Amino acid sequence: MHTHRRTEAGRAVALLLACTMLAGCLHRLNDPPASGSKYYRPLGSQQCTGGGKSLAELEQELRKAGITVRRATCGTDGRMYATVCGAPDGRIAIFEIPPGQAESAAALGLQPLATLPDAAEAPCREP
Repeated sequence: MHTHRRTEAGRAVALLLACTMLAGCLHRLNDPPASGSKYYRPLGSQQCTGGGKSLAELEQELRKAGITVRRATCGTDGRMYATVCGAPDGRIAIFEIPPGQAESAAALGLQPLATLPDAAEAPCREP
């Protein structure tokens, strides 16, 4: 019976160690970047019909406004949506910009990515 307890304890320690190591390797999307701040803007695409703007179009708008884009990627906002054609699909553009340009970014409709705790990067799709 004592051997059985040691085996269970050993398994529990191994499981705890594995979980701890795995958690250390995960990268959360909302962790602060080293070189700037992350902001997002909905792409405006809809279920079934697509549409909206592309990542390249939104990035071009930012650059024309004088905002430095250090990194641009697509993602999802992490929210749940009813499956209905024509409803939003939750796709977003994510931009990393210098912290000093936050006010200019907000004027163009960008919001801090930190306000979307369940956001995740996702492959871009054509609008």
